[in-house]
Amino acid sequence: MKNLYFGLTMILLFLLVGCNLPGAQATTSSPSEAFTQAAETVVAELTQVSALASATPFEPTDTATSIYTSTPSPSNTPAFTPTNTPVPFKMASFVSDETYPDNTHVAPNQTFAKAWRIRNTGSCSWNSNYQLIFDHGNRLGVTSGYTQPLTSSTVNSGQMVDLSVNLTAPSASGTYTGYWRLRDPGGVLFGITPAGGTFLVKVIVMANTTVTLSPVATESGSVGSDGTIYPGDINVGDSVDNHSIQAFVSYDISSIPSSVTIIQIKDNFKSYTTGGNPFGNLGLLKGYKLNYTTPLIPADYIS
Repeated sequence: MKNLYFGLTMILLFLLVGCNLPGAQATTSSPSEAFTQAAETVVAELTQVSALASATPFEPTDTATSIYTSTPSPSNTPAFTPTNTPVPFKMASFVSDETYPDNTHVAPNQTFAKAWRIRNTGSCSWNSNYQLIFDHGNRLGVTSGYTQPLTSSTVNSGQMVDLSVNLTAPSASGTYTGYWRLRDPGGVLFGITPAGGTFLVKVIVMANTTVTLSPVATESGSVGSDGTIYPGDINVGDSVDNHSIQAFVSYDISSIPSSVTIIQIKDNFKSYTTGGNPFGNLGLLKGYKLNYTTPLIPADYIS
């Protein structure tokens, strides 16, 4: 047992001496005293550790419970209600082509007045300070950047107005398209929807072609005032028994190309013969201009 105690004492003394600071004063004691001191030191160290361990541990307050279980008081602040104030805007919609609808045939260098009917679908009224302007495409006789004021003094929201511009067809055959818009007094451009903002004029220019038509003998002739019919005999005037005679003529139009538009008809009476008594040369002839189909009108017939 002494050997065991002695070994323990030596280990404890070694540890105790090793933890002392340099320059500490050495003491002389017997082995039993050294054991007692070492034991007291161990007890003191253990007591100190025990004191630290027995101290009241830190316990955090239960703040999480108060965060999740608290009920916020209701707010009496009224909700914000936005005011819908309409913003003025300018907009138009296309109603109809009043003249020269798309793909209308025109003659080379022909002048024509293109007219659109437009509705004011915005919230701003238009007046004569607003302008019709050429936007892009084929100018058709107008200058680049051409403008003209609206003729109407006031066009309120929802009202319609006819916009018209004088144009000239090019001399070369082909399809030509011009795009137009509106501009407000401040220089802001606007147009119709939903067609990209522009309204257009589109014409097909075709060169003039002259076709000479001959009467169809089996469908032409003359008729007297007494009801007598003379098939194939195209005569006008008076008969020997003093009845007036009128001619009727039918033409074969199969030689007219189907892709063209007839814009004018001329009757050629330069080659004719006269005869009978009492006049050797009658020299008087009257033609009646009649319209049987559209788009020809009596003014299109030239004698």
